[in-house]
Amino acid sequence: MAGLYNGVFIMADRQTGSIWTHYDGAVLQGELADAGVQLEIQPIVHTTWGEWKAAHPDTRVLDWYPEYATAYRTVEPGLGGLGPTFQRTILNWDDRLAENELVLGAGVDTSFTAYVLGDMPEGVNVISDVLGGHPIVVFANPATDYALAFSAMIDGTVRQFEVEAGVIVDETGTAWGLSGEATEGPDAGLQLDYVTSFVTEWYGWAAYHPDTTIYGR
Repeated sequence: MAGLYNGVFIMADRQTGSIWTHYDGAVLQGELADAGVQLEIQPIVHTTWGEWKAAHPDTRVLDWYPEYATAYRTVEPGLGGLGPTFQRTILNWDDRLAENELVLGAGVDTSFTAYVLGDMPEGVNVISDVLGGHPIVVFANPATDYALAFSAMIDGTVRQFEVEAGVIVDETGTAWGLSGEATEGPDAGLQLDYVTSFVTEWYGWAAYHPDTTIYGR
């Protein structure tokens, strides 16, 4: 860790000492600052261990290292209270939502929207939207702090998604998992294209994206 920027940790790489933000993969300063490089954001699945193990029974788990036991701590996403050290680094403060409200932040080109997990009903959710002129779909389960956005386009056609008996389905009868993979039906095995998105606390998302809209508000 190299410090804080906009209330979020920043990192330095070992090879060049350049300073990176893990929030959008940009270089803030250092040897690579003017090189035009940017890290690619990958989708992260928020789920329970039981659900993950059921879906991936051969998964590996990082071993516990007793010598680092004092460095481990419990983290509760969305827990209120942002310390003054973090607050002082925020360049764009936005009080439209509580600072630690959990949102799915999604971006397409220069368009950004926050989807508030607390606004969603219990269980599996589907939200169809247009972001940056592109049709997208959000799959979410607020009970596990999970949400990701995907392109709603398949072979040039916008698919219509809904939840039936707790399962995401489309008009072809294909069933979809929360990670955007078709699990049953005509398109089983197909993967929806990931739209840059991740679950985060509001203060960070708004600080990095001051022009963000808030879905449904």
